[in-house]
Amino acid sequence: QRNLLWLDGLEQGDPPMSSRLEISRDYLELFMQGRISRPRISMDFPAEFISTELTGEDLVLSPSTIGQIAELENWIKYQDTLMNTWNMKRWLKPGYRALFHGPPGTGKTLTALIIGKNTGRDVFRIDLSMVVSKFIGETEKNLSQLFECAQNKDWILFFDEADALFGKRTNVRDAHDKYANQEVAYLLQRIENHNGLVILASNFKSNIDDAFIRRFQSVIHFPLPSPSERLQLWKNTLPTSVGLKRPQEADLMTISRKYEMTGAGIVNVVQYCCLDSLAKQSGEISVEQIKSGIEREYQKEGKVF
Repeated sequence: QRNLLWLDGLEQGDPPMSSRLEISRDYLELFMQGRISRPRISMDFPAEFISTELTGEDLVLSPSTIGQIAELENWIKYQDTLMNTWNMKRWLKPGYRALFHGPPGTGKTLTALIIGKNTGRDVFRIDLSMVVSKFIGETEKNLSQLFECAQNKDWILFFDEADALFGKRTNVRDAHDKYANQEVAYLLQRIENHNGLVILASNFKSNIDDAFIRRFQSVIHFPLPSPSERLQLWKNTLPTSVGLKRPQEADLMTISRKYEMTGAGIVNVVQYCCLDSLAKQSGEISVEQIKSGIEREYQKEGKVF
């Protein structure tokens, strides 16, 4: 059932039991070395292991988003009881599919990493450059290898910038449209039958094909942080080294209310401030430095400071 043992090498006309008994490479490694090593990114496995040193306390999200993330973690913890003990596998498809959507820098990737950390699961980010191919049938082949390797592994598959693979199907005007739609249809079938957790991340929910939306158990919005959430991000991100002077909380509150930024933008500003302070050997991060960093970030994003 789990494809750990199988009969192989059977020639046509030979008795079925005369073929050799093969064992999964992962379990052979487990029995020989006592562990299963993570696969390395390659054309046979177009995904890389990602992790973070941050914890759930560092993740600042809106209350509604946090509530939906808790539902996802509940599936990871209780899926076996739900499907087998309660026998809900008669009604429910295997696995769990979630869509994270919202502006860039709002914590979609970090949330996937924290979920993996909280539940003891490895997170693999799919490298779309190694999956998508201009040759007909190659994209489906690459996806097939990926899902076969991830079957029964308790991994979290994370598709960042998922629009490239899960985009809306179009009216067929030429052969290119026909095969592009076939890729989407194939992916729809594979993701629906995968028995693990699959997370898609997109900046815009509207870019994802409606057929996928209907099959997601969770569609979670990551909005821009509110002023109070921005204040928490500033307090979390600014360094707390001994002897380093930081702005007062009242100043940070004023900055949080006045300047709308994402978590990633705040991290960029803090990095600029830290390097500037180190270069000047000032031992202080000032409000003026933070405002200067915000101005640089606004210019980069094409926003008016």
